Amino acid sequence: MIRTSLVLLLVAATLGLALAQQSTPPAPVPAESPARAQIETDLRLERRLLTLDLAAYRGARDRERSARERVDEVSGRLDQALAGDAVALGTLEGLHDELSIARAAAGTASERVDYQLLRLQDRLRQIGFLEGELGGRQGVRADPVTGRWRVRVAPPDRPGVFDLRLDGAVVTGSYRMEGGASGSFRGTLSGNVLRMERIDAVRGFDATFTGTVVNGRISGIWTATELASGEPAQGAWTAVQESEQP
Repeated sequence: MIRTSLVLLLVAATLGLALAQQSTPPAPVPAESPARAQIETDLRLERRLLTLDLAAYRGARDRERSARERVDEVSGRLDQALAGDAVALGTLEGLHDELSIARAAAGTASERVDYQLLRLQDRLRQIGFLEGELGGRQGVRADPVTGRWRVRVAPPDRPGVFDLRLDGAVVTGSYRMEGGASGSFRGTLSGNVLRMERIDAVRGFDATFTGTVVNGRISGIWTATELASGEPAQGAWTAVQESEQP
């Protein structure tokens, strides 16, 4: 009898342990950790490539500027030659050939700038997509825009300050650039893609700024609304948040 009771107790204890183990939930496993790691790796790569793209854009802009200066230089010599009472046919033909070559080089340089701008746009879209895939898991703040930003706008690589505020999806703010230019912004934030219209205090609505907001940094492009003689029509800009939002 005693032996039977001990067996029954052992069986009951074994069953109880088994039931307790079944009722204990397994340790949580990080969801999609390999996928997250891959996205973070891709994002770091895209940011490095963005730095290279910005450098390539600046190089293309320098070459475009030099090519346009060459056009102006040859045009000036041509104007000077034609300002007199007489000009030799050989001189005129030579200057005309030089001008044609300079204009072709300037056109090629401008096309290269456009190509670099398209690369920048594609890169920024990819960065925005990857940031969207990570979503809130990176601990991104609900308001990534409000605050003061130290900015550089190229060309001609001019520093300035943007004071921005986010209200829902609407962005407003003001700016002041080195040299005295100032004005305001109006725009929107969709995901982490920022789009703003710049309203200059003197010229009015003169440019559109787009960029990707990532962990206190913005990288993007700008486009002028009007083509002013001697002024760049488009370029790149970067910003770093100066302080935490209030």
